[in-house]
Amino acid sequence: MVNEVKIPYEIDEKIYKRFEEKNHMIFRRIWDKSLSTYGKMFHSNILNHISSGKTGYSRIDFALVAAGWTVYEKFPFAFAWKREKEIFDDYGLEWRKKPLIIKDRIEFTKQVKKAARFFGATDVGITTINDKWLYKTGFIRPADLSESEAKSGVREGNLNDTILNNRIELPNGVNMAIVMIIEMDKNGIATAPAQPAAASSAIAYSKMAFVIACLGEFIRNLGYTAIQCGNDTALSIPLAIDAGLGALGRNGLLITPKYGPRVRICKVFTDLPLIPDEPNYDFINKINKTCKNCLKCAKACEVNAISMQKEPTFEGLSISNNPGVKKYYVDVEKCFEFWIENSSDCGTCILACPFSKIKGPISPSKFWND
Repeated sequence: MVNEVKIPYEIDEKIYKRFEEKNHMIFRRIWDKSLSTYGKMFHSNILNHISSGKTGYSRIDFALVAAGWTVYEKFPFAFAWKREKEIFDDYGLEWRKKPLIIKDRIEFTKQVKKAARFFGATDVGITTINDKWLYKTGFIRPADLSESEAKSGVREGNLNDTILNNRIELPNGVNMAIVMIIEMDKNGIATAPAQPAAASSAIAYSKMAFVIACLGEFIRNLGYTAIQCGNDTALSIPLAIDAGLGALGRNGLLITPKYGPRVRICKVFTDLPLIPDEPNYDFINKINKTCKNCLKCAKACEVNAISMQKEPTFEGLSISNNPGVKKYYVDVEKCFEFWIENSSDCGTCILACPFSKIKGPISPSKFWND
């Protein structure tokens, strides 16, 4: 029997380049006039959904989704790279200025993970930052602005796309990533693609904004640097794989051992002297074997956006894929077209994945009445 090679992913170094965030579908629809979704977002079709009377698409359902985004969208400090102002509070400032002397890195790493879970992370892993996963260029949020304030001009199409072309560079000494996952509600996801599934995603984003804001301040209180990130700054999935949290699935999502792809990912970059975790090689091999033959997510996708190919490839399907990593590439243009039609993200592939541990779909009525 030949031993399997322990690598979390295969990279073709001749092809792979750092991803430019402007090519993400959420941003492409702002500047790429070749797309059928150019200039469109979820609000484009909401009134039609509400007036249709379709279960799972009522005003109450959309109110739930929009409310779920509240902290993520409106909390200015969620994605800070530093503490902009030293404001005196009841705990004072002097003791926070000098870096804590860390005598036992192993014990200290455990304490940092404990803090992350205490603040609300479902699980946490740590990795040394691989520069490959940093965006080459991207959107940098102005200090002290919320997501909605910072991106209002971009979302309205009033700003030139050069605002998306800032070079992404981490401060000197910042070489560790604390990667966290937030579980999405199982019953909400079970209604996919109806709006309670989108609400499950929305509230997970708000939870992760809260978690990284608290963890970032925890780190700064120890005298070290913290850069709080959601989907921005770097690719979350390979960082999560490096940190031992799971594996990449056919559906293009992180699959975790306990929750499957039913999670959202956030991270805090730091210069804390932490002990990194190892990738979960056994689980990665398990997912690679399962995804070759399962196909449940691909069959469940209403727009055939998920590959049915037997073998993964190094070649992407559009500029929103980043070629050079061997994987199953998702047709994200088709996926996003369905999102616009659906007036929200979907979640059907998450529901279909056996690792999500959802017994089966439930109706939006059952979600509301349980």
